[in-house]
Amino acid sequence: MKRLFVAVPVSEEVKERIKPVLSELSKTGADLKLVPLSHLHFTLKFLGDVDEKIIPEIEKKLVEIAARTKTFEVLVTGIGVFPPLERINVLWIGVENPNLVSLMKAVGKELDFVRKDDPSEDVAHLTIARVKTGRNKKELQELVKKNEKKEFSTMKVDKIILFESELTREGPVHKVVKEFEFNL
Repeated sequence: MKRLFVAVPVSEEVKERIKPVLSELSKTGADLKLVPLSHLHFTLKFLGDVDEKIIPEIEKKLVEIAARTKTFEVLVTGIGVFPPLERINVLWIGVENPNLVSLMKAVGKELDFVRKDDPSEDVAHLTIARVKTGRNKKELQELVKKNEKKEFSTMKVDKIILFESELTREGPVHKVVKEFEFNL
């Protein structure tokens, strides 16, 4: 069994633009687990624990999706939260381009045989932090409000990656299983 997910990598430029926000978040004194810059990605579908025998079938579906997908640009913009601001559990940065949501839906539909999707998961986002407790919630809420329309950068989406996520005491370790470059 391998713990797998499908994602779009984040460009180095976007990571550099996000770095100051991560620094600001840590200065709020809120009880957070920040996502390391090296782990930033747009999850298209979390597959969970997968029997290694079906990985070739997953890869075949991802080849098909990549073959019919055109490269596109997204504007990485705005900080949001799940659930609403009153009870923040996750802080994320979004995108302005419906193509990423369409790509999420295509991957979700093709890989539904592995794991069914929750329709509420159709928000294209990149998780930047998880909130552990309510400590300094007000400071966190103010930072979110101040940055809800902040533009980070544009980036090209030209491939999807099948990742393995190995859970360790230090946190998850992400390994590339295979990359699928778009053909158009």
